[in-house]
Amino acid sequence: MNLRLPLAAFVALTLMGGVAHARGQLQARQTSVDMAPGVRGGRLLLGNGGDSPVAAQIRVYAWTQDGDQDVLEPSNDLTVSPPVVEIAGGADQLIRLVRNAEAAPRQELAYRVVVDELPGDPTASTQSAVNVRMRYLIPVFVRVADPAPVALKCRLEAAVLACSNSGGVAAQLGASRLLSADGKSLELTPGLMGYVLAGSSRRFTLESDKLGSGQVWKTLEVRLNGQPASIELSSGR
Repeated sequence: MNLRLPLAAFVALTLMGGVAHARGQLQARQTSVDMAPGVRGGRLLLGNGGDSPVAAQIRVYAWTQDGDQDVLEPSNDLTVSPPVVEIAGGADQLIRLVRNAEAAPRQELAYRVVVDELPGDPTASTQSAVNVRMRYLIPVFVRVADPAPVALKCRLEAAVLACSNSGGVAAQLGASRLLSADGKSLELTPGLMGYVLAGSSRRFTLESDKLGSGQVWKTLEVRLNGQPASIELSSGR
């Protein structure tokens, strides 16, 4: 079963109702996990920012892109230990991730670790409680030795930014803006836009009313894997 995701590198979903009271608060202490070349294991740290226990389930999904969006499929490539946890109030919990394959991959692999908060005591009163369920989608990258660097090309197709990465390393697109030839600037996002995985393509939907019907945008300025970069855009296909 495929799971199609929005743009963010991780997502926290909150469903609320009723009146707040003290409870557990599931937190992810990091936004990604990197497994260096030749290393089969990685670590993820979860925490509880509340004052009562919180339970969570941790699952692994293979992460690919179909050109339009992110696609996740359940995967047994990584073993999660432990897969279900209960974290005491104010405490942290270390989660270990281990690759099951002994051979080093030939190309960079991408996964998402999905951390779901589990329901609390079903007998607890719902009249004075807040029903909060958190979900984190955390990128995991299995790196390879001497990969081809990021090679990112982007173009505008109406209100869509289409990007392809022919390199061997995933491209993280952070804070970004468009520049026109006459010096006008349009901020797309102050934070994370998303990823273009190694050897993949990804389309990002923009707000058409902000782009302007007659405006010609020439350059994408973006934080690319944490570093400032300027990418000349092509319009159309």
